[in-house]
Amino acid sequence: MTSAPETKLLQTAQRLFCSEGIHATGVARIIREAGVARKTLYDKYGSKENLLRAVFRAEADMWFRWFDQDLPGTGADARGRILYLFDLLQHWFESGSFFGCVFINAVAEHEKEGGWVRGIALDHRRRINERLLSLVVEAGVEDADLATEKLSLVIDGAIVTAMVTANPSVAAIGRATAADIIDHALLGRAH
Repeated sequence: MTSAPETKLLQTAQRLFCSEGIHATGVARIIREAGVARKTLYDKYGSKENLLRAVFRAEADMWFRWFDQDLPGTGADARGRILYLFDLLQHWFESGSFFGCVFINAVAEHEKEGGWVRGIALDHRRRINERLLSLVVEAGVEDADLATEKLSLVIDGAIVTAMVTANPSVAAIGRATAADIIDHALLGRAH
């Protein structure tokens, strides 16, 4: 469990990295805005890079909580849980702490070929898609891999569009698109 200063440091870094940019945000600003001692950052994380890694883990934890706790907690069937994911996205977009996805934003800022950031983002995407694929298979979609890629594209598109437009209702459009993808795939299977 993290202490209050560590939590403030992590939350401040996450907000600043997403809202201002990773390269544009210096350690001094993070420490100042978090209201913690410089020693806290270096004792806990050792460097700005390690703090960024912790921010990645925190956002990944949010996603895995959604898939592992929130979605099963709805009691809905697999199709309903996939659609509820877009409700969770809308809640995130409306939260006031949404400035885009730290993985997408970080890849946009860093080198695209061979950089460690891209590798972490790809691994995160793979892990999310594994959980999504499981739901798609459970829903009875025949070409589950293709449907999963389509849904993943809709999710990423909703995140980027919400960030650019500051319009959280794009999640509802993503939800409707996801329903179309699933229903079309199920209809195709019936024929």
